Amino acid sequence: MARRVALLLVLLVVLSSCEVLPGGAPVLETTFTVAAGAKHTIAVDLREGRTISGTFSVSGKENFIDFYIKDPNGGLAFGSERAQGGLSFEARAETSGIHTLYFDNSFSFGSPREVTLRYQVR
Repeated sequence: MARRVALLLVLLVVLSSCEVLPGGAPVLETTFTVAAGAKHTIAVDLREGRTISGTFSVSGKENFIDFYIKDPNGGLAFGSERAQGGLSFEARAETSGIHTLYFDNSFSFGSPREVTLRYQVR
């Protein structure tokens, strides 16, 4: 009985630490640095018909970065766009599989970018 209570308490702590938007999908947040001349990727497994949406902000000496999402076949699920200061995005999965978010700073020769990303899958 004590073990069940302990497990229930752990579950409640984990659930209370997740932000949930209307619709019941948890919001994930991460901050990372994209080095000058580099790309940073985040892989998200989406089923056909599901949507990934979110926002991100960019900071650094220069506050812009190229952003795009590729589907499992390498096609663009969200078009390439230079985001200055940040961007809101939404893409619907046409096929199931790993969709990759690209934060591309390969055009920069000396300035890293810090990105704070918040997204959810519905």
